[in-house]
Amino acid sequence: MGLENCLNTPRPKISSGTSVVRRRPLQCLIWTVLFILYIHYINCRPPVDLIPSESPPLDDIPNKLWQVFFNDTPIDPYTDSIQTWITKNQDYQYTLVSAAGANALALKHYANRREILYSFLSLRVLVLRSDLFRYMVLESEGGVYSDLDTNALKSANEWIPSEFKSKVHAIVGIEYDQGEGEAYPGMEGARLKFCQWTMAASRGHPLMSRIVTDVVEALQVLAMKTETTIAELRPSDEEVVQLSGPAIWTTAVLRTLSEATGTEMSYRNFTGMKEPRVFGDMMVLPVNGFGTGQLHSGSLREGSGDAFVRHGWKGNRKHGWSN
Repeated sequence: MGLENCLNTPRPKISSGTSVVRRRPLQCLIWTVLFILYIHYINCRPPVDLIPSESPPLDDIPNKLWQVFFNDTPIDPYTDSIQTWITKNQDYQYTLVSAAGANALALKHYANRREILYSFLSLRVLVLRSDLFRYMVLESEGGVYSDLDTNALKSANEWIPSEFKSKVHAIVGIEYDQGEGEAYPGMEGARLKFCQWTMAASRGHPLMSRIVTDVVEALQVLAMKTETTIAELRPSDEEVVQLSGPAIWTTAVLRTLSEATGTEMSYRNFTGMKEPRVFGDMMVLPVNGFGTGQLHSGSLREGSGDAFVRHGWKGNRKHGWSN
């Protein structure tokens, strides 16, 4: 009896797929089109790591003033120069960074960028450490950097003309401009150089990110070439200029300016400059801006109205910086 009841029980009616399509043709068409569009999107979109990410807007150059003193020798020869910076920039946060302080700042900001951190902490040549640190501190903190043997002639707040205050996020100055004349002794091989004894930038500026990376890569290349380590590097004065000084700095400045303007920049864009010029978000000062009192490049020995910094040349590489 139970078996007969089971056999006689009406079975549920199962609709075929074709009957569903017949009943809901519009819905099926819509889902089919959406599925095809989704597959097309998956196949055509670029990989996530290739999608350019927009950099956040840069802040203004902060009122921070950085100088470094990595030696154990007395600082007395520089105290008068230091005082000019403090006096002329009383609203700035002034920091004189020691060797230990530089290591602490490097650990704070570069713990996740091990190649940069390791390279900096490994360096034993003071001029290389000083050069690399100035780039690192401006990339990670922003502000104004100047060597101890420089005198502030005007407040850093006066460097940027009022009409460019909100636009400028990096300031560089010309050190050497050969122009149409003969090369000045000791300056052969470059028609134009940007000085790196004084500079300013917003935190995270592409120029500073570039120069930090370029210097670290140059140190690694030289270490591999000489079959040694970064800690054991003992470069010549000329190698220091190429590794971390004005040569590699000038190349980084020109490359960053080229990207900012979309044109290939060279010495021709700057030779003979008499007034500050803004390219993208970078301001370039003529030779008297940071280089007044030099014996070349049309620099005025007695200073000028547009002179902001005077360099004393007490830390010249030609006088034992690499020792």
